[in-house]
Amino acid sequence: MAAGEILATSKFYVEIDGYPDLIIKSVSGVSATLEVAGADMSYGVTKGGKSTVQATVTGVSNANITITFVGTSDDKSMYDWYYASHSTEYVGGGSESGGERKSASIVLYNQAGEEAARWNLTGVFPVSYKGSQLSAEDAALYEETLDFAYENLARVS
Repeated sequence: MAAGEILATSKFYVEIDGYPDLIIKSVSGVSATLEVAGADMSYGVTKGGKSTVQATVTGVSNANITITFVGTSDDKSMYDWYYASHSTEYVGGGSESGGERKSASIVLYNQAGEEAARWNLTGVFPVSYKGSQLSAEDAALYEETLDFAYENLARVS
C-alpha cells in the first residue's frame, strides 16, 4: 500500500461466518457511541465553591448496520438466516436458530486489492428484512436489505 493512500468506499466486502459468496451493494451504519454521565453539569462543589464536573463512561451503544445484497435466483441465504433467527409462530416464542449469533468483518481494500482496513463485529444477527419494490417499468436489479444488530465493533487495521 502506498504511504498515505486514500481509500475508496467502493472497494469493500463484508465477510459473514458461513456465508462466503455474497454479492454486496452497500453497507451503512457502522457506528458506536460511548454513553456518559456527569458531563453536562456539575455534580457538586468543593471548598471555595469550585464546581466539579467529570464525564464518566456508563456504557456503549451500537447502531444497527444495514447491508444491501444483490438478489440471485439461487441464493436466499440472508432471508433464511433472518427467518431462522426470529420466532415464527408467536411473539416471544423460540427461534429455529436458538439465538445463534455470528461474527462478521467489513473490509476495505486499497488500489492494489490488498486489505487496508478491517472492522470486526461479534454477536451479529439480523433484525429486519426488506426486499426491493417490484415494478414492470423498473430496470433495477432485485435487492435484499437487512439490518443487523451486533454486540461489539472493533477496528483492527
